[in-house]
Amino acid sequence: MHCHLLIPGFTPTIVPGANLVKNLRLPALEALLARAGRSELQPGGMAAWLCREFAVDKKLDWPVAPLTLLAQGGEPGSDFWLLAAPVHLQLQRDRMVLADAAHLDITADEAAGLTAALNLHFAEDGLTFLPTRPDSWHVRLAAPAELETHALESVVGRNIRRFLPHGADGLRWHRILNEIQMLLHSHPVNRQREQRGALPVNSIWPWGGGTLPMAVSSPYRQVWANDALTRGLALAADAPLAATPETAGGWLQTAAPGVHLVVVDALQGAARSGDLAGWSEILARLETDWFEPLRQALALGRIDRLSLHVPGDAGTWTFSVCRADLWKFWRGRKPLKTFVGELSA
Repeated sequence: MHCHLLIPGFTPTIVPGANLVKNLRLPALEALLARAGRSELQPGGMAAWLCREFAVDKKLDWPVAPLTLLAQGGEPGSDFWLLAAPVHLQLQRDRMVLADAAHLDITADEAAGLTAALNLHFAEDGLTFLPTRPDSWHVRLAAPAELETHALESVVGRNIRRFLPHGADGLRWHRILNEIQMLLHSHPVNRQREQRGALPVNSIWPWGGGTLPMAVSSPYRQVWANDALTRGLALAADAPLAATPETAGGWLQTAAPGVHLVVVDALQGAARSGDLAGWSEILARLETDWFEPLRQALALGRIDRLSLHVPGDAGTWTFSVCRADLWKFWRGRKPLKTFVGELSA
């Protein structure tokens, strides 16, 4: 049995040498990383890696929007979709910094009110906003957009200037974003949010545009994931799909022989927000719940190979280890901060 373990958020937006990382001791993970073979860096982050695995081609963007819409119960049809993530933009001196909806606690009523206003305003532009979830919106376009975008997770906490959409329709979308910001600034929902001390939802972040790919195939016997993109790809490929178990022990009891993809995304939120303390605590739990049980399963022959896939801004690294590799003691363990520093570079 071959387990592909995808771990988004392993390279947090923090200083890699910070004390909490320096003091982390995760012997199972360190041993797996040290004794594994490392592949060449694949360009792109989590979305790029997943789409390639499921034989989905990139046009200007990876088609994340229609795939996530499919996973969340929507019907992409043949329309062109963009993700329209509700965000808060904050002016810091001479730069505009983005905070995503994970920290905004948007209610369903607020999302409905804000998107209703956007739909009324942009009806003549052929844009239809859909509040798929309170913190995750989609927008249907009347015609495909010639647009290249950046994934939300690569922009959170950063100056948005160099990440704005570009391409033949880039300037049009800059105008649309300016109009959205003016419209949301004075919306009653945001006035009420500010009155109770909450950050206003003063913009969206458009990304992941495309139409639903027709030829999607899965190389896995089963896919285990909670995130919308992986689930959407599995659904489009008609691949067996289940939620990610809480622990590797639970997964091992259920998984049948074959090649499996398991997405463990517990680190992603803390990594995206730069919450080093939270990230460190979650990683320590993953050592107990996933890395040590998988190391033991590999040593005992319950699985034949473990491949750890680590997406980040620079691209995605893959570390692959088989049972025989565990005996390569000359590949001594290195502190975790060494790997985090290398992968964050």
